[in-house]
Amino acid sequence: MKTKEQPDLRPRSAIIGEIAAIPSAVQGKICEMRKQLSGGKVATYYNLQYWADGRNHTMHIPREKLAQFRDAVRGGERLKALVAELAETDARDMLSSAPPLKKSSPRSRSGARPR
Repeated sequence: MKTKEQPDLRPRSAIIGEIAAIPSAVQGKICEMRKQLSGGKVATYYNLQYWADGRNHTMHIPREKLAQFRDAVRGGERLKALVAELAETDARDMLSSAPPLKKSSPRSRSGARPR
């Protein structure tokens, strides 16, 4: 049976440091919407679409804030990837650490309890 080599995981502090360095993070994606106007022109506007509470939500993005939102969406995608990496690192750390010592109670030292 072939085994896959596990990539070297970064330390937890490095991942958290990278998370802290993300300037802004927004969940969702930016959608370009077009609307045919009565004069024959086409108006273009932008929405942020995201899921929350099991429903799809939209938010209008003003044209002057579009670049800022695009950066924030990229930050949100990066944040999601880093959180997944952090979870994997934590799970591997927990699996590789020694099991905790069993606590002994005063009763267990004295032997069987009288009935």
